[in-house]
Amino acid sequence: MGGVTPITVEYVFGLVVSFLIALLWYWVKSISDGLKEARDERDELRGMVHQVKIDYATKADARADARQVMDALGRLENKVDKLADKLDRKADKA
Repeated sequence: MGGVTPITVEYVFGLVVSFLIALLWYWVKSISDGLKEARDERDELRGMVHQVKIDYATKADARADARQVMDALGRLENKVDKLADKLDRKADKA
């Protein structure tokens, strides 16, 4: 008998156990890959949230900016009124 392995119960059991271990290993690897991807996405989201926190303007900042714009518009309106008064006075002289 030259090298032919007889098929025994132990041989079949070993093949089945090896196949099940390979399936288990594949399943564990897929879970591990999913967790790594989830960690990468979480880190990316953390970076985005951090950037939003940096760029976010508070209500107080928005109010201060609006107040500055309104003050500038008020000064501009005063200057336009003065210019209109000067033009009216020149028109009255002519």
